[in-house]
Amino acid sequence: MPIRIYALAKQLKLDSKTLVDICNDAGVTGKGSALASLTDEELEKVKAQLASGGRTGARSGSATVAPAPQRPKAADAGTFRREDYVSPSGTIGGKVPVLPAKGDKAPQKPAGEPTAPAEKTAPAIKLAPMPTSQQPPAAAKPKEPAAQKPDIKLPLDAIRAGRLGEKPLAEELEKHEKRHRAATKKAAPPQAPVDDAAAAPLSTDRGRRTGRRPVAAEADAGETLLGGREQRQLKRKRAPSRRQKGESEEDSRTPRRTARRIRRTGTNTAAPRKSHVVVALPCTVRTFSEAIGMPAGRVLGKLLSLGAGAGLNINAELEPEMAELLAVELGAEVDFRRQVDLETQLLPTVEQDEEDPATLEPRPPIITFLGHVDHGKTSLLDRILAIDIVSGEKGGITQHIRAYQVRKGDRAISFVDTPGHEAFTEMRARGANVTDIAVLVVAADDGVMPQTEEAISHARAAGVPIVVALNKIDLPGVDVQRTYQQLAANELLPAEWGGEIEVVKTSAVTGEGIDALLETLLTVAELQEFKANPNRPAFGTCLEAELHEDRGVVAKVLVEQGTLHVGDVVVCGSAYGRVKAMYDTLDFSKQHATVGPSMPVNVTGLSEAPGAGDRFHVVPEISQARQIAEHRAAHARQQSLAGGPVHVTLENLFDRLGHKDEVQTLNIILRADVRGSIEAIRKELTKLQHPEVQIKILQATVGGITEADVHLADASDAVIIGFSVVPDESARQLAEARGVQIRRYDIIYQVTDDLKAALEGMLKPEKREADLGRALVQRTFQISRVGTIAGCRVMAGTIQRDSRVRLIRENRVAGDYPLESLRREKDDVREVREGMECGIKLRGYNDLKEGDILEVYRIEEIRRTF
Repeated sequence: MPIRIYALAKQLKLDSKTLVDICNDAGVTGKGSALASLTDEELEKVKAQLASGGRTGARSGSATVAPAPQRPKAADAGTFRREDYVSPSGTIGGKVPVLPAKGDKAPQKPAGEPTAPAEKTAPAIKLAPMPTSQQPPAAAKPKEPAAQKPDIKLPLDAIRAGRLGEKPLAEELEKHEKRHRAATKKAAPPQAPVDDAAAAPLSTDRGRRTGRRPVAAEADAGETLLGGREQRQLKRKRAPSRRQKGESEEDSRTPRRTARRIRRTGTNTAAPRKSHVVVALPCTVRTFSEAIGMPAGRVLGKLLSLGAGAGLNINAELEPEMAELLAVELGAEVDFRRQVDLETQLLPTVEQDEEDPATLEPRPPIITFLGHVDHGKTSLLDRILAIDIVSGEKGGITQHIRAYQVRKGDRAISFVDTPGHEAFTEMRARGANVTDIAVLVVAADDGVMPQTEEAISHARAAGVPIVVALNKIDLPGVDVQRTYQQLAANELLPAEWGGEIEVVKTSAVTGEGIDALLETLLTVAELQEFKANPNRPAFGTCLEAELHEDRGVVAKVLVEQGTLHVGDVVVCGSAYGRVKAMYDTLDFSKQHATVGPSMPVNVTGLSEAPGAGDRFHVVPEISQARQIAEHRAAHARQQSLAGGPVHVTLENLFDRLGHKDEVQTLNIILRADVRGSIEAIRKELTKLQHPEVQIKILQATVGGITEADVHLADASDAVIIGFSVVPDESARQLAEARGVQIRRYDIIYQVTDDLKAALEGMLKPEKREADLGRALVQRTFQISRVGTIAGCRVMAGTIQRDSRVRLIRENRVAGDYPLESLRREKDDVREVREGMECGIKLRGYNDLKEGDILEVYRIEEIRRTF
C-alpha cells in the first residue's frame, strides 16, 4: 500500500528531508518532496538502505550535524558545556544529540569504522566575563501584627433605626468625624489655630489634585481599621454637614436635591414671534412655523382643530387657502407669494414695459395678405416684389407662409403671404396676429368665399384695419356690385357705399391698381402711426421653422420691437441658442448683421426647430435661455398629458373674466342649419346688451362645425355654438385636444338663456354693507410687539371675525379698519354675542381709547342681473 514520505519519516523518527535523501541514495528517484508517495517496492528499497546504515541520522534538513568534540573529563562527571550541543559556527544544526545519562559511558565506535574527517571550525572569540554586581541587602521590615477585620459594634438604637430604613452608619461616621476634629484641634499648636474648614479636605472631587493633604488621614490611626466603603463615606462627610450649618436633625436626614444651574453661553437661537412675514407658496408646516416664529407642534394642533386631517406632519404641504386661514387663526400677518420662475420674471416685463415716447421711431408697417384659395394673393405679391414665386408652387397654390420687405420710394413695407386653402387656418391666424394691416384679397369673379369669411374673422379677432384688394378685375363679365353686397353682408361696407373699408381694384396679370394699393397701405400706416424702439433687446414672432441640410435649424422670424444682432442669445418656445447668421428672405445668400423692427429674416443657430407662432425674446445669458426653454418643454409635455390648454367656456367665464375692470367680451362662432336661424339668433343676442359686457360674433355661417372653426376658436379664445348642426369627427377630436367648447342647441331660447346666464356672471357683483353689531371699549391694554388690545363689551348684535370695524369717537367716524383678532378668555373665537366681553385688535390702528364705539359690519356681494 503506498505511503507518503513524511508519514514514513514520522514512523522511523527521522527528518523528512533526511528520508528524501535516503530515497535518492537507495535509487528511488523523483521523490523530491516529503508529500511524495512510495510504493511497496520502493518502500522495500528504502528499508534495505536504512538496514545497511546509509544516512541514518547523518543529515537533518540541509545542514550536516558535525560530530560532537570530545569532552573533557568534567563531562563524565555530569557537567555539560555549550560546545556539546552547539555547532562551532554558533548555530544549532540539525537535531540536538542525546547526551548519555549520569554514570553511563559514551558509546564507542567500532574498531573497523573509518573516522570522519574533522570539520573546520570558525575562530572562537573570547570575551571578558561579565562583572557581577552585588545587590544591596534588603532592609529588614519591622514586625507588624497581622491585619485584622475591624469589629465595629453599633448601639441598639442604631440597629433599630437601620430596620426602619434609616442610615445609622452615616450617623456613626459623623460622630467619628466629630471626635476626629476635636482631637485634631487639641493637637494643633495654639499660635496657629486650625479652622474646621481648613481641617477638612480641600476638594472632594474625584481625579482632582489638591494642594494640601488632609491632616486627618495622617493623624488618625484608627481610620486605617475602617473598610474601603466606610473610608469613602468618611471622606464624603469631611465637608461641613448641614447640621453644623444650623439645620435640624430631621432636615439633615431628609435627602436634599441641589438644583444644578446650567450656564448657557452664546446667543439665544430661539426664533422670536414675528409680526409681518413673507411666505413663498407652496410651503410646508415646517417652513410656515419657522417663518412666523412659532413651534411646529402648535401649528399642527391648530390645523387639527381646523379639520385639516389626522395624517399631517411637519413635512406636509399646505394648500394656499389653508395657509391663509391658518395665518388668520394664529394672528400672524403673512404675505403669501407664489414662486415666480425665470420666464415670468424676465419675458412678460420685456413686452409690457411702457416705452418712453422720446425713444420711439417710425417703423415699416407689416401687411398680411389673406383670402380664399386661388384668388391671387401670391400673384399680387409677386407683382409688387417683381419676383415669381407662384410658378414654383406645386398645384398652383401657396402652401407655406412667407415674409418679405420691399421699399416704396424712401419707405419700407413688410409683407406676409399666407396660404388660402382651408387646411391652413392656423397659418392664416398667425399671419393675422403679427400684422398691422390686413389685405383681404377677393377675386372679382368668385366674390366672398368660405375662406374669405374666415379671413375676415381672423382680422377682426386681431383687431387690425382691413383693406380689400378686388383682384382679377381684368376678367370679362365681373360683377363688382355683387362683391360689394357680399362684403357688406359680412359687415365690411366699402367706402364707395359710404363705409370705412377701402376697396382697391387690382389685377396681378396687368399690374392695374398695384401702385394705388401701395399708396393706400402707406396712407393707412401713416394714420395708425406705427412706431417702435430700436434701442432695446429684440422680440417678435417665429412664422415658420425648418431643418436645412447645410445650415441646420432655420427659423423665419419677424422682429416687432428692438434690434436683433448676430451673437444675441435668443429663446423661442422650447428652442434656444445664439444667433449665428441672419439671411435675407428674398436673397438667401445675403446676410444681415443687424435687423430692426418689422424686418423678416431667416435665423440660424437655434437648438431645435421652434413651433410656428412661438414668440422669441433676446435674453442676457445663455444659461437663462436654456432654463426657460427647458421649463417650457416640461410645461408643454405636462399640458399634452393633461389634455391641452383650457379655453373659455360658459361655465368658467366668470372665473376667467369676471374680476377685470375693463369691458368684458364673449367671443362666439355661430354655426346653424339655415341662414334664417342665424338671423333669428343674431336678433335675440342684440337684446343681451349691457354697458359692462358684450357679445362679439366672430363668424356666423351655414353648415356643420369644421376643423377651421375649431382653429379659429382656439386662436381667438371663443366658444362655438352649433344650432341644429353637429361637428364632424375630426373637428370633435381637435376640439377635445385643444380644449375648445362646442355647445349644441335645438331650441333658440336655450341659446339666449345660457348666454344670458354667462353674461350675468361677467357683471361685477353689487357690494352691500350688512351691520353685525356694536361694541363699547371699556379698557385698553398695551402689549409689546402686539399693539393695543381693546377690552370691549358687546352692546348689540354679534361681533364676528373676518369683518370690518368702523371706529366712532365722539359721534364721529374716526376710521375704518379690518378686525385682526377676536378673543374671549385667551381663546380665539369666531363670534361674540350680545352682553359678553371680548378682546379686539384692529389691524393698522393702535390709538384706541376708553369710550370708543366699534361698529362691526361685513361687505356682502350680491349677484347682478340684466
